[in-house]
Amino acid sequence: MRTNYLKKYIISSYILVWALIIFGAGTASLVFHAPPVIMWLVRNLIAWSPTYLLLIGWKNFRPDETRRAFVKRCFSGKVKLFPLLFSFALTFGISILSLLIFSIMEKKPMVSYFNPGTTALPLSIFLSFTSGPTGEELGWRGFMREEFNKKYAFLKSAVCQGLVWCFWHTLLWVVDSEFTDWRAVPYVISNIVVITSITVLMNIFLEKYNNLLYTVLLHFGFNIVYVFLDADIVFFVILTVLYLVITPVAVRLSPHTNKIKSTVQ
Repeated sequence: MRTNYLKKYIISSYILVWALIIFGAGTASLVFHAPPVIMWLVRNLIAWSPTYLLLIGWKNFRPDETRRAFVKRCFSGKVKLFPLLFSFALTFGISILSLLIFSIMEKKPMVSYFNPGTTALPLSIFLSFTSGPTGEELGWRGFMREEFNKKYAFLKSAVCQGLVWCFWHTLLWVVDSEFTDWRAVPYVISNIVVITSITVLMNIFLEKYNNLLYTVLLHFGFNIVYVFLDADIVFFVILTVLYLVITPVAVRLSPHTNKIKSTVQ
């Protein structure tokens, strides 16, 4: 019977990240009372878990190929400056537009919703970039995308990838969210919709350019706003609506979304 390497990888990644959150981040926070910067470093190590799980356990997930060949393929596409910048601007712009609409509704300036925190700005940007954007993409948009593309057409594959990636964050919704009352419901719904939509947008870029640098910047464009953002649940509702509008339009306009299955074997 053929081994289901995709299922094996997904289950392993969930077990690993939950163990790291409970025993790693939990210990650092509750036992050692680590300061914010140290906790950020711990979160970054956790964010890299899909990548080092894949590379360390490579023979358990892709025994018929070398790591070198896989990584080379993931970054094989030509890098074009404007599309690369646009990949960042797309998610960054959607978040800023959501904040603009929210600030107009609340009749407050946009800058009032940004909190620089206690970490220096350059360090905050560096830590944000070296978290999920660089730590997760090789596993999710590299390995997992190829495996789902063998099974499904573009949209179903992208949605499945998005849901796996989304629920990988489940424990963080509980331990790392300020929305613990009724607002938790729209917050979780927003996470499901937005993360799945972002995955679809990432797949559009990858179908055309086949280079993970695009998804790294798209991921970073989304994450960097939330390093400094201090907004209520209404912002996330607006964000959800925008992604529900923009993502189907992007799929409709892209000529690469009607592919039946990937040729990657």
